[in-house]
Amino acid sequence: MASTHKCPRATREDLREEEFLLQREIGKLLSKSLDQDLVIREMLHLLSELLGLNRGRVVLHDPGQGDYCIQYAYGLTREEVARGRYAAGEGVTGQVIRTGEIAIVQDIDEAPGYLQRAVGRDHLPRETVSYIAVPLLQEGRIIGALGVHRLRHRARALADDLQILRLVSTLVAQTLRLNQLVREQTARLEQENQALRHALERQAPGLGVYGIVGESAALHRVFRHIEQVAATNATVLLLGESGTGKELFARALHLMSPRRDAPFVKVNCGAIPENLFESELFGYEKGAFTGANASRPGRFEQASGGTIFLDEIGDLPLPMQVKLLRTLQERTVERIGGRKEIAIDVRIVAATNLDLQERIREGRFRLDLYYRLNVIPIHLPALRDRREDIPPLVRYHLNQINQAYQRNVNLSPEALQRLVDYPWPGNIRQLRNVLERLAVLAEGTLIQPAAVEQVLGGEFRTSVLESPEPSRAASETVRDYQLVQQSDRERIERALAQTRGNKSRAAQLLHMTLRQFNYRMKLLNM
Repeated sequence: MASTHKCPRATREDLREEEFLLQREIGKLLSKSLDQDLVIREMLHLLSELLGLNRGRVVLHDPGQGDYCIQYAYGLTREEVARGRYAAGEGVTGQVIRTGEIAIVQDIDEAPGYLQRAVGRDHLPRETVSYIAVPLLQEGRIIGALGVHRLRHRARALADDLQILRLVSTLVAQTLRLNQLVREQTARLEQENQALRHALERQAPGLGVYGIVGESAALHRVFRHIEQVAATNATVLLLGESGTGKELFARALHLMSPRRDAPFVKVNCGAIPENLFESELFGYEKGAFTGANASRPGRFEQASGGTIFLDEIGDLPLPMQVKLLRTLQERTVERIGGRKEIAIDVRIVAATNLDLQERIREGRFRLDLYYRLNVIPIHLPALRDRREDIPPLVRYHLNQINQAYQRNVNLSPEALQRLVDYPWPGNIRQLRNVLERLAVLAEGTLIQPAAVEQVLGGEFRTSVLESPEPSRAASETVRDYQLVQQSDRERIERALAQTRGNKSRAAQLLHMTLRQFNYRMKLLNM
């Protein structure tokens, strides 16, 4: 029998920690697998083991019988699962499926509508047992219900449990929908002529068609993941360090999708001043404010029928997070100064190099927005994790640099090996910068190891500005930020230039708090 999760002495902080652990584990689960059987059963397991919401069951329509039955469960025997069949409107679970409203049974012994069909009362704790059922919704349509048992007297508030169950029910419905879309797409492909399909597979474009260079296993895993979801409209969240090529992968996803002929609109959330966010994203009507001499559609409207890429989503200000959440939920926008909602049809792709769960813990990112964005998380590998791709990347970028600067330089095998051995905290962006510096400063046509070492030596002193996660060797050469020195001015200026004036990001690059960063700017009269 599943744990009853008694914790009468638990503090509010303990309960929040359990809740955060549940959210983190579910996030990890969704990032690892698209197998709906595994994902949904493990969600029910986590609800029981971490929060004491026991004997979870997901009730869905059975097309063969015409009624509803338990299709996923944790803490129930096979016999109990087999007994869990309901007509729409029958019992508490059936009522939830028919009405779409949450049902809370405070005491199952006192509720005549509670059937005790799946689990008999003698198999439950002697304490007062409650039952909660939450509808599963897909685009406003009721597809089933999520039900759990709950001890009535427990440390966690009922409202907190309801909030978690609403989130989990949304994720269960999204998981089912995504798998349905994948199955439908697979079925359509299987109906094609076998010979034609094989021919198309042999002629399928490679990574290079989308400007993605490399043949490593890590890179191909990401590409296959993108191919899996490209034909759907599921929201994708690209995760990875700065400089790993998130925009390239976002464009590849767009070009592989049925929306390829419609616009691809990029929004850099870290580069737009906070007071301009709303007008940039949602647009404005003529006369909405001083200088609004004509109506202007926002980025969401500009991307109609296509894809909108929200880069650096972790930098989105909290007030705009609320407005973005509403847009994602309702699929409508309202221009500044406008009085009507405008329907939008866009694919959402977001990206960040920040730990969104940590920002949620700090109160800087909304949990509900996180779950809206984190439908299909895809982790992009750092360059140091796919070193075999460095030689083709060097050839690709050096060829572009030679053409741009009318040069004809190359690297000796030893010089190339120096680049392969370097940890690249700034990833591909840093590699491109180093190659450009080498090409411009080269005195001959063949770059030797000494020239590479000289340029990389300078990188060691500044690599903290290239990536929020510098290598050990790089970070050890950066001085402690104990004293304010005149030499700090150059570091701060470089960080501000790299982040286009975003002080929060610049402080992160220099491993300072924003308060420390502002303090140094004040002392240096910047």
